[in-house]
Amino acid sequence: MDYQSSVTFIHQQPRLAKDGSHDRINALLAELGHPERQQRYVHVTGTNGKGSVANAIAHILEASGLTVGLFTSPFIMRFNERFMRDHVPLADDQLAAAATVTRAALERLQAQTAGFVVTEFEFITAMALWVFRQAKVDVAVIEVGIGGKEDSTNVITPQVSVITSVGLDHQALLGNTLTSIATHKAGVIKSGIPVVTGALPPEAETVVADQVTATGSSWWQCGRDFTVSSGRVFDWGQHFDYQDEAGKMPDIEVPLVGTYQPGNMAVAIRAAKAYATAVAWPLSTREIRQGLAASVWPGRMEKISTEPLIILDGAHNPQGVHALLQTMTQLFGQQEVTVIAGVLKDKDVTTMVDALGRGPHRLWVVPVPGTPRATAVQDYPATVRHFAQWQEALAAHLQTHADEPLVVTGSLYLVAAVRQALCGQEVDHDR
Repeated sequence: MDYQSSVTFIHQQPRLAKDGSHDRINALLAELGHPERQQRYVHVTGTNGKGSVANAIAHILEASGLTVGLFTSPFIMRFNERFMRDHVPLADDQLAAAATVTRAALERLQAQTAGFVVTEFEFITAMALWVFRQAKVDVAVIEVGIGGKEDSTNVITPQVSVITSVGLDHQALLGNTLTSIATHKAGVIKSGIPVVTGALPPEAETVVADQVTATGSSWWQCGRDFTVSSGRVFDWGQHFDYQDEAGKMPDIEVPLVGTYQPGNMAVAIRAAKAYATAVAWPLSTREIRQGLAASVWPGRMEKISTEPLIILDGAHNPQGVHALLQTMTQLFGQQEVTVIAGVLKDKDVTTMVDALGRGPHRLWVVPVPGTPRATAVQDYPATVRHFAQWQEALAAHLQTHADEPLVVTGSLYLVAAVRQALCGQEVDHDR
């Protein structure tokens, strides 16, 4: 297969499975020669922040001299971004080669067992694990897709497990309570493997504590075992102080804004340090600073234009929206801002739109392009202004409010579409 036929084939696989079994991906990995074995990992889950944290961990470990694989989702510009080696996306021919090998393994299994299938994410996960073994990375940072315990990525045995946050999202799959959601996420904690978490709500903290006890793991929690100061914003980034049992690291710089990012970066620091300890790898303060200074992350409070000021943020659940609103207050105070939001229909649309509709800004809603999961325009609350396409909303803002900030949010799929169109790079419509 070439690149395009590879991506097409991947998207032809079923999106969801009827159960949370790992039998399918384990069979596929066995057919691939078990690429998940004899490989070092950091495993990252969380309701929000897992992409930013995984990215920062990878940058820190790269700065220390390690070759690092990074598996994340979804992509923003091109499918290849899901598989990185030292933050370089997989080349088209490499992706095609990996997909061809994985497809051949799948077809051998299908020849042996009638009706055997794997989901799209199981296929992609198996591909990633095969790619990282072939690339001989020193460590791979693996971001969970959804949840943790039943997620396809949970076939690995990491050196460190990470839970960034626990909030309400994906309730149809994970349950309607923080306890249920935390139980899924705590499933990444393995016997004797250290775990690093962000600050957790009491219900989630109880679940993690029980799992840590059951597995005999060591646990570092933000706010208890390591701390972080509030960020001090500069240009389009911030400084913060970090402290753990080894001492204080003052005035760390990260090229990210968002009131939540110092906490995310603290989790990344502690996780990188835990990994270095686990494998007896030297990691200096200078390397931690160097890694964080490089930790840009597209689509997360990302400024893509200064005049006019346009910001993209994939706040895709109520917890993310709350963090976005806090950050907007930090950046803009009571200045009027246009918010263009597109929300997927399997999210808590009413809560998110209600929250975004408060405050000193105007809210305009649009459908998320390119996905059947988009909320139809007529299904948004009638109290906010509707546009048939995000391009129409953007044009309306530029015609009447071009001197005011614009924030595009609600779904990373919307953020990706806007970024592809406005940043002048190759558009990849295959999702």
